[in-house]
Amino acid sequence: MEDVIVFLSTMPFWYWWVFALALLTIELLTGSTYFLWPAIAAALVGFVDIWPLDGQWQIQLIIFSVITIVLSIVAPAKVKPWLHKTQSDHITLNDRGAQKVGRKATVDQAFVNGAGKVRLGDTLWLAESDTGDDLAAGLQVEITAADGTKLVVKAAR
Repeated sequence: MEDVIVFLSTMPFWYWWVFALALLTIELLTGSTYFLWPAIAAALVGFVDIWPLDGQWQIQLIIFSVITIVLSIVAPAKVKPWLHKTQSDHITLNDRGAQKVGRKATVDQAFVNGAGKVRLGDTLWLAESDTGDDLAAGLQVEITAADGTKLVVKAAR
């Protein structure tokens, strides 16, 4: 036990930074944010220990404990919604069909039994009429929905 006390009382400030780096490594491996707050606390104690607390290991441990507890209580409410954001600002980013909703297209192949192909730009898309009606080639349509790679269209007004 006395060896531990001697080690703690002679421990240089940069040991706190090594400890913080070890905690950050564990945090990166787990992704839980549980090790993030002690890592931040250890880094801060390392900065504080550069001058004012040199050798006062009891105060260093108290400061580390207090900062860790405060960050563990206060920070998750502020950080976790940001880290675990589930809704993107671009909800159709990876859904090409949904990006087309509201745009106008031209019937390229006449619809038979409510299904056919429409041309949007330089691409042909499978399409179906929202009412199941047959649509003539050359008719202007509006895209109302997307079902996978198939567009749902209605006659444009």
